[in-house]
Amino acid sequence: MSHVPETVKQYVCADCHAVYAGTPIHHDGGSHTFEPPTACSVCESGEFVEPSAWIHHHE
Repeated sequence: MSHVPETVKQYVCADCHAVYAGTPIHHDGGSHTFEPPTACSVCESGEFVEPSAWIHHHE
C-alpha cells in the first residue's frame, strides 16, 4: 500500500497577509491537528484565517 503525503494546514495573517504553515499538535493515539502561530512575526497580529476563508474575510 502506498503512503499518501499529508498536506500541512496553512494560515494567513488577517492584517499583513503573510502565510504560515500550521504547527502540528500531536494527540494520543498518533493523530495530530494543526494550529496557527500565536502571533505574526511580521506585524505581531494574532488573527489568522485559513486560505479558503481568507477571500471572504472582512475586517
